[in-house]
Amino acid sequence: MAEKESKLVTLPISRIKTIMKTSPEVSSIGQEAILLVTKATELFIADFALKAHERETEGPKKLTYRDLAEVVGDTEPMQFLADVLPPKIVALDYIRARKAKAEEEAAKLAAARLEAQSR
Repeated sequence: MAEKESKLVTLPISRIKTIMKTSPEVSSIGQEAILLVTKATELFIADFALKAHERETEGPKKLTYRDLAEVVGDTEPMQFLADVLPPKIVALDYIRARKAKAEEEAAKLAAARLEAQSR
């Protein structure tokens, strides 16, 4: 049976089983469930890669992190991956954004102080 199952999927079934067992809510897992989760995972990965490949920006046959992150950011069902695949940002842009946010917060605080003093 294990030989037949391994022909149906390419991901290692034992690894999927190990990952599934890390959940405290799972006590026992049937072979059929492991096979189904493995196959579903493969289909998910294939669909995700296909969507990202359609957006590729780096030329033919080259899938990049940016392509994957764009799919996550633009596709509602993929939003659960936003913490895992956030859009990359250049350090200088990040520093500028943090500085602008700090200045905005300081301006709000100053406005609140002025309002409180005028009362």
